[in-house]
Amino acid sequence: MEPARGGHRRRAGVSRGRRGVREAPGGIVPRGMPRYRVLMELSYRTLGGEGPPIVMLHGLFGSSQNWAGTGRRLVSQGMVYALDLRNHGDSPHAPTHTLSDCVGDLQEWVTAHAQGPVRLIGHSMGGQAAMGFAAALPDLLAGLAVLDIAPRPYPVDHEEELRALRTDIRECSTRADLDALLAPLLPDPGVRQFILTNAVREGEGFRWRLNVETLAASTLSSDFADFAGRFEGPTLLVACGRSPYVREEDRALMKRYFPAVQIRTIPEADHWPHISAPVALEKALHEFLSRTSGNSAHRLQ
Repeated sequence: MEPARGGHRRRAGVSRGRRGVREAPGGIVPRGMPRYRVLMELSYRTLGGEGPPIVMLHGLFGSSQNWAGTGRRLVSQGMVYALDLRNHGDSPHAPTHTLSDCVGDLQEWVTAHAQGPVRLIGHSMGGQAAMGFAAALPDLLAGLAVLDIAPRPYPVDHEEELRALRTDIRECSTRADLDALLAPLLPDPGVRQFILTNAVREGEGFRWRLNVETLAASTLSSDFADFAGRFEGPTLLVACGRSPYVREEDRALMKRYFPAVQIRTIPEADHWPHISAPVALEKALHEFLSRTSGNSAHRLQ
């Protein structure tokens, strides 16, 4: 496994020396989409640990930063990484954001940086990317944990966040200025602070590091209308009791694509279980990772 430069953080760029196109993994390419893509290198954090690799994937408008604390508390289970998906965090921007895109990016990262099949932990959008990866490339996966999302299309309901992210923040000089500017658009302070993790310094002001318009046009969730494949290895679905994202009928859907799935409900958790129920979430993840540590013993060829 390759450690991140600078100790823990590796910034990304479109891969130099490997630039080119390659056929995307089969079984997940939406109808009418090209099967070739530019190679991309994702930014990631190495959070510590030794042994079989564990890879954490954030949700929409998030980044590896959101899961660093949880990841560091899982290092007894293996070497833990948190990735920035394309168009998020410090990873490169690209003109599209599809399920096929994200699965292909993950395939490149796993092949380049993991020394054995990985255990993927994906939250929300990251969970859908993880499920697509599991179905398309099961030989690269030792275990799958999905946090509060199902393998189906979801309605687009992010207008408030997108309005905030389209706000010009170049004239804000402090974090307090940013908070005051966005408060009328995002009255919930928790959501506002989450979105503001994407505001980074540029000169005397700030800029958004997300690729906002590409994410607004993303088809990743709707690509599950064409979802195909199965992963028969160990799978965990964490359903959050105070969240509407996992419905009763989604349990049967999960079993169709992931027949070995175990479903764990955390009654007190909302859609951000690492914040609303961290102890219960980490207990479920530790139990799952303990059961799957032996599945990464063989090496990638």
